[in-house]
Amino acid sequence: MLAAAALSVTGLGVAAATASHASTYVSGGSASTDAASTSPFGDAKLVSMFDGKTLSGWTTADSKGWVVKNSAIHSTGDARGWIYYNKEQAGSFRWIFDVRQQALVGTPHMPTVLIWGTLNPIRDALSAIQFQPPSPYGWDYRPGENNNGKGKFHEVTNLHLTITKWSQCEILADPATGVAKMACCPLATGATTCAGAKETVIFTDKTAGRVGPIAIQVHNAGIQDEFKGLYLESPVTYKPGQFITS
Repeated sequence: MLAAAALSVTGLGVAAATASHASTYVSGGSASTDAASTSPFGDAKLVSMFDGKTLSGWTTADSKGWVVKNSAIHSTGDARGWIYYNKEQAGSFRWIFDVRQQALVGTPHMPTVLIWGTLNPIRDALSAIQFQPPSPYGWDYRPGENNNGKGKFHEVTNLHLTITKWSQCEILADPATGVAKMACCPLATGATTCAGAKETVIFTDKTAGRVGPIAIQVHNAGIQDEFKGLYLESPVTYKPGQFITS
């Protein structure tokens, strides 16, 4: 893993990026109201995070690192880096997304996402908790940690899903308890939902939960990951604590 390092933000300085979004963030994470939910999951509180055509609503660490391709947020493999949802930060949330690894040149790694991080200051991987969908693995990037969680990640089941094929994953996070858990399932060609997602991993640390950016990370240069079908509910009021993709 890389040592913590300051990173630039596309189109904005670090201070400007933080300030420009500060008015959007609400302690505890409040759901955005500027986009009607069109989710297929029966949760009216879910907000679509991606229009399938542009990166509107997202801020990147590297303008060359992310594009829209195959109607998905696509990492070009230009460099290690992240892209975060800039319409709100979230502490309590339900995040559903489809993910696959479209191509790989160089050192392999699972697709990764980041939660409960910080934009002030901006450090490597946003000082966040990392999940590696659809696998049961993760990493803790908080200052003083930078490790595999040291027992904070509990593997529930390893589905051994093929990462070059689409999977659908759901992360449920509760900062009050410090618990964040993920469930995943294989997504059939042309499908928007999958039946019977299974819990893969639980992260637990009461000191980790906080309002922070929801982000996608490409772990290594050369990796081309894709994400689509992204929906967010924050705070969680619909079936709290329950996966709705199961």
